[in-house]
Amino acid sequence: MNDIEFLFLGGLFPKELEEEIQENSRGNIQNAANSLQWNFLNGLEDNLPGKITILNSMYIGSFPKKYKKIYIKTHDYSRTAKTKTFINVGFLNIPIIKHYDRARTLKPYIKKWIEKNKHKNKVIIAYAMTPVFTELIKYAKLMDEHIFSCLIVPDLPQYMNVDEKQSLAYSLLKKGSISKINDDMKYIDSYVFLTEHMADYLNITHNYTIIEGIATNHHKDIQSDFPEKNNSKFKIFYSGGLQRAYGIVELVESFRNIKNDNLELIICGSGEAEEYILNESKNDKRIKFLGLLERKDVLELQMKSDLLVNPRNNVGKFTKYSFPSKIIEYMCSGTPVLAYKLDGMPKEYYNYLYTINEEENLEVKLREIIKKTRTELSLKGNLASEFIMTNKNSKAQVKKLIDLIYGNLEKL
Repeated sequence: MNDIEFLFLGGLFPKELEEEIQENSRGNIQNAANSLQWNFLNGLEDNLPGKITILNSMYIGSFPKKYKKIYIKTHDYSRTAKTKTFINVGFLNIPIIKHYDRARTLKPYIKKWIEKNKHKNKVIIAYAMTPVFTELIKYAKLMDEHIFSCLIVPDLPQYMNVDEKQSLAYSLLKKGSISKINDDMKYIDSYVFLTEHMADYLNITHNYTIIEGIATNHHKDIQSDFPEKNNSKFKIFYSGGLQRAYGIVELVESFRNIKNDNLELIICGSGEAEEYILNESKNDKRIKFLGLLERKDVLELQMKSDLLVNPRNNVGKFTKYSFPSKIIEYMCSGTPVLAYKLDGMPKEYYNYLYTINEEENLEVKLREIIKKTRTELSLKGNLASEFIMTNKNSKAQVKKLIDLIYGNLEKL
């Protein structure tokens, strides 16, 4: 099927702008979403015979509270030999207005792509389930009903930002956005979900596939031989959002209860529990709070540590509809991982993790693991890394999406 034109609609960060985005962002940056989108693109390029067109509208915070720039400029970027066009489309970065402006500025480029390829089969793949991108799929399908559309759904809008306090205005806007998305869903031909429960929630019974995440080998660029690891303190590590809903307080309290001077708990990230963690680090010198770090430094700390912990428990409906990308990143490091069994986690992962059941205690599990030999821990981590890099790499995972698309196009 070499005559198919593929368009990827996303909100990723062009490599040329990563430093600028870091400098201009206030608070959390959408690093996980950015990484997953690049992984999807890499998988598409590895699986498809032809070139891809990319139209991009960055997922960044709004001016002035979460981003320093009020306007994002349009710019063309190079990608690889497998990319036809990569246009980062600009928009007015003001709360609420930005969502309408992103759709407005992208539409002319979509129209041009459709007209240029009017005699060819066309596929649009969009990331993610936002009213901007469902509106754009609708716009494209009304121009050409034969376009095949696929929506990647990393999060259900109903369960986004559930850990944050929401104003009445935000709640009303969110309700309106969900209503808009629901109206647009009739224009979406297929889906990629992170968990099976997402399909159940949206009542989608066919034309979907599950891709819970994609593994990348970023750790390969970091020195992997740390001789001090076997002779130093036992390092327990957490990186990510510091929201209480993610279990970070439980991790700190469990660690604090283990009276062992040979242990260290290293935490990096940002979120509403920062002040609590900072205070605990002053009271217990074994707790090291490093704040926000560059990604390469986080990856190096993952490899230097003895145990990586994801303390998010299985409480709350949203656990059915998400798969923590942190789990896959952790497993890539070769360091063993401790995590709760989550409803959204495929059972095949359990053999490669130290797991906690709902009725079990995080502190008890930590006490069990720190008694294990370095050899046993190393074996567990290496097996997890081998499993994840072999079975969950971009080419293997995105092939599920390609098979879904080709299977539907053959029926047309």
